[in-house]
Amino acid sequence: MPIPYLITTLLYIVVALLSAVDVSLISLNFLNVFVALRWMRVHFVTLGVLSQMLFGVLPNLVASVSNKPRPAMRWDIWLLVNAGLVTLVAGFAGMTQIMIFTGGTLIFIAASLLLLQLWGVRGGDAPISLKFYLTGVAYLLVGILLGTGLFLNWSSALYVQTPLEAHIHANAWGFMSLTFAGLLVDIVPLITGRQLDSPQNITRIYWGMTLGAFGLVLGPWLGGSIPPTVIGLVLHISATIWLLIQTISAFKRSDKLKSPGASHLIGSYIWILAPIMMAPFIMLGILQAGPIESTAPQALIYGWALQFGIALIPYLARKFFIGQINPPLGGNWFSVAAMTLGSVLVWLSIFITPYHGLLYGAGFALYALALIPPLQDLLQTVAHGLQKVDLAMKG
Repeated sequence: MPIPYLITTLLYIVVALLSAVDVSLISLNFLNVFVALRWMRVHFVTLGVLSQMLFGVLPNLVASVSNKPRPAMRWDIWLLVNAGLVTLVAGFAGMTQIMIFTGGTLIFIAASLLLLQLWGVRGGDAPISLKFYLTGVAYLLVGILLGTGLFLNWSSALYVQTPLEAHIHANAWGFMSLTFAGLLVDIVPLITGRQLDSPQNITRIYWGMTLGAFGLVLGPWLGGSIPPTVIGLVLHISATIWLLIQTISAFKRSDKLKSPGASHLIGSYIWILAPIMMAPFIMLGILQAGPIESTAPQALIYGWALQFGIALIPYLARKFFIGQINPPLGGNWFSVAAMTLGSVLVWLSIFITPYHGLLYGAGFALYALALIPPLQDLLQTVAHGLQKVDLAMKG
């Protein structure tokens, strides 16, 4: 992971931790540290922490798996994605359309350049995971278009009936799901020494997730159309469970399943499956959609996406920044327990309404505590890496 991406990843993890503390204090009626805007909090995790990881690592990872030289640092992509995020979040804070448009445009350009960079690696020795990355970034472009359009009244022109849901689905089930799956395909064999599955089955998983994400975006695009949503749901969840079973099997066969890092990596998928499992109850009218739709995305982002990052970001930093041969996955048993209990409490806050604030606040307090171990790990890695750079320059 290049130094600039590693430093900005650290920065956004600190922001994610502080925003979790802020949510907790507000929910518990203690103190308002800074204005807690849901859009800001979510995007500091998705476009902040996770995009820094993915934009910084994917070109190097693909080159490494393909036995090709590492590509040069793309300063243009790094500058565009970070300038875009800062501008976008500032636009959210003031609901300033021109800043939202500018921020969205800069991130769109950065993602397009990353897509072209990855596209240039196709063919020859390109890994099977490359198709996951290319399609995931393509879904990110759709998500950016839909998300920016939410604030600029593009939805009518694009004939998007439920733009917020379509935006979330493009980013969650498209961008993050597919790129995370590609990372599992590449990294689990490096950790366990065992391939996840045959190339043919990996391709089937890819198509299940890709077509599933398409249905989950198309459904809200058409105003909640049930056929594409249900078909997409079945395809996506089936492919995800298949991938998860193979991941668990690889860790178990290598006797590395009972580690905190593996628990973070595998346990994170509980929180992507939880909202999917709620969908039939919402469609049948057994549960109200409003409380689940307003709260579940927070558990999804922190419990699934950020927990996935807790496991992989320290691993990737150690492997690609300081060159450690067999680094461990990130996290410890404390972060596993805090992240799991935090997600349970956030979900319980949906259904136990008299204690919503207490449960929600306690859940985010635990999220903040869970982020401390990986943050310490990354700080040590950065210090070690910069020391090596300094010694090399003096030598």
